[in-house]
Amino acid sequence: MSTTATLTDATRTTTTDKTAARAKLAASRAFRIGGRANLVIAAGHVIGLIWAWSLFRSVGIEHEMRELATQGAALPYILTLFTAAGFATFGLYGLSGAGDVRRLPVLQAGLIAIAAIFILRGTLVGGIGAVYEGDGAQIAFAAIALLVGLCYAYGVVAQRGTGARAGHIAR
Repeated sequence: MSTTATLTDATRTTTTDKTAARAKLAASRAFRIGGRANLVIAAGHVIGLIWAWSLFRSVGIEHEMRELATQGAALPYILTLFTAAGFATFGLYGLSGAGDVRRLPVLQAGLIAIAAIFILRGTLVGGIGAVYEGDGAQIAFAAIALLVGLCYAYGVVAQRGTGARAGHIAR
């Protein structure tokens, strides 16, 4: 083997390594943004319980929560806490995908599912309807959901391109 061939192979390997490192970093950042956004949303749900009925009114679910309260006064609060727990779980999965917390069970499938849930919420389930209805709050929620979903989707795709496993991304 010639020296030129060896040098070319080494250069190609270095370039490939740099590209893979950039993709891993991009995936990590995307998961971190999505994970932190979910944790902020979860905290918002919990903090919002201080002004629960004003919050329910402002997001357009007051009527449904009042109906739920007829079955038990605590049910709207409990449902909000369960919703916050769901967002917190999604946030932890994002941070696990970024490698910031320990690897969670079925991480890759979870990240794909979270991406799908948020993208569907931002488009087909609420997003398009909100645009037609002109509901500004729901349009904002749909846009946030779409952006968070795209963070997770980008992270999954970037990660697969590097051959890295979720939760084992170089920082």
